Amino acid sequence: MVATGRTRQISYERRLERTAYLFLAPAAILLLLFCIIPLIASFYVSTQDMGVDLSKAQFVGLKNFVKSFSDRRFLQSIGITLRYTGIEVPLQMIIGVLLSALLTRNSVINKLFRSIYFLPVVTSAVTVGVTFQLVMHSNIGIFTYWLKLLGIPDANLLNNTSTAIYVVIFVAIWKTFGISAIILVSAIQNIPESLYEASAIDGAGKAAQFFHVTLPGIMPSFWFLLMTRIIGSLQMFDIVYTMTGGGPSRATTTMVVYIYDTAFNSLNKMGYATAMSELLFGFIMIVTIIMYSIMNKTSE
Repeated sequence: MVATGRTRQISYERRLERTAYLFLAPAAILLLLFCIIPLIASFYVSTQDMGVDLSKAQFVGLKNFVKSFSDRRFLQSIGITLRYTGIEVPLQMIIGVLLSALLTRNSVINKLFRSIYFLPVVTSAVTVGVTFQLVMHSNIGIFTYWLKLLGIPDANLLNNTSTAIYVVIFVAIWKTFGISAIILVSAIQNIPESLYEASAIDGAGKAAQFFHVTLPGIMPSFWFLLMTRIIGSLQMFDIVYTMTGGGPSRATTTMVVYIYDTAFNSLNKMGYATAMSELLFGFIMIVTIIMYSIMNKTSE
């Protein structure tokens, strides 16, 4: 009887295991088709000298990777991307934290502002880029017209190599800060009210509660947002390409914009562009691992 019961238990566990694999199979197949196989294929393409039509492929080994480290334009795009990330991410996180603290209460006006701030998030990035490009156009842009009324006739921010990147950063923050604010609002609302009550009894004011109760309570969400924002900034393409196309004089040519131009526009070098994409992938993976490790240590 004991052996029979044990056999039935093993049989039941095996059925559960097969059922679990059955439910995991669709996700595993999608991961294989759209992530693992394309990743392997892209590495193969990166070792070839070929055009965008993938014809006349010639194996060059790691030559494309070596070439990228001496490509002045690629190195310049790395610097622009890092500068963009170093400005956009901190500003976005600061704005998100401050707004979330102001919009925590579930009042009617706060719910209205949450909806307003979230609208740019669900708007197409291409639409946002084209709209701001028209708003700041040197001839027909309303923003340029306002500057002329204020006595600044030559302020063409998008065509100025010194200011174009900052305009793009502003638009990127305007487009995405709503998601940071909403996620952090949810994190603040999940902090137990008893912590605020205890801190108030101990004499802590609003500022002290913010720094000693609110900020520690939202750290897991904060680190998650910080990691995803860094990853997103390193891959910035759509807003930059629709607003400036990487100009003027390549002042806003981020890594992804340069990779796109290399593959499809100026050089028609798909193998070389894929090699640069692999380098970007490796860099993002390293950043993600580091951020994930820091996030785990701070949550312990």
